[in-house]
Parts: sequence; C-alpha cells; structure tokens
Amino acid sequence: MRENGWVKVRRSSAAGSPCWELTDEGRKMLPPSTPDGYASIGGREAQELAVAARNFYLSRGWFYALALQDSRMDRRVDCVAYDYDSNAPIAVEIESSEHVLHDHAEQVKLHMLEITPFGEVHFWAHREAAERILELRSQLRPEDQVRVKVFAVGEELLR
Repeated sequence: MRENGWVKVRRSSAAGSPCWELTDEGRKMLPPSTPDGYASIGGREAQELAVAARNFYLSRGWFYALALQDSRMDRRVDCVAYDYDSNAPIAVEIESSEHVLHDHAEQVKLHMLEITPFGEVHFWAHREAAERILELRSQLRPEDQVRVKVFAVGEELLR
C-alpha cells in the first residue's frame, strides 16, 4: 500500500513501530460512505441500504466493497464482504422494496442459489421486503437456506 501511495507513516508509536495514515489516494480505495457512491446498483433506496450494509460490515472489521457492475456478466452481485474471522467470502445483495415485492421476487430466489464462489449471500432490505425474502428463502432446501442471511435495515439479522 505504501508503494502505491495509499498510506504514509504519520509518526512512530511509543514502541517505535510506525503509525500509518491513509493518503488522499488511499481514501479513494475505501468503500463509498454516501448513497451517491452506490448509484450503479440502483435508486435512492438501494443506495441507502448499501450504506447501511457498509456500516454494518466495517463496524465488525470486515472487508466491504462495491462489486464490478459489468452488464456483460451473467451474474453479478451488488457488493462483496469478507469475514476475516471465519475466512468467509460473502455475496451482498441490496434489494429495493419495489424489486422484491412487485417486480422480481423469482430473481431474488435465484440469487439465493447462484452464490458460487461465495460461501453465503446476505440480503439487505427494508422490513416488508426482508420478510418477503425470508418467505422465498423458506422455499429452498435446508442446506441452501443456511447460506442465506437476511437483514432489515435498522434491525439485527432477521434469520
């Protein structure tokens, strides 16, 4: 990171080891902290959900990033997370209420099954849409259900 100009030594600690600081270039590598940074995955609701997910993962010390949004890809996740404690790569799906409740519920269910190479998939939605996602998850085989986690913004993991 230092060679790329993303960090610099700010000062030495009391033990003599360096204390690092992000440079402006390094800050550009961080996940966006405002909804506008997630415009590629959807409208305002999706953008706000993505920021809520970001805050959740980063508060736990996990990696979180906006995934490549290339329309030529057959399957693309919205974001990715990585749990360092359990060595688990996670697909993160941000679901607007309109998408889940009125437009593409079957596509949401399909995304629950197509998670390779990730170990699990996390869905983020508002309460009513999250409840619908739980209904869709209940239609999966038990071994697939355990790989799908559903979050309602402002609340803990639903199931």
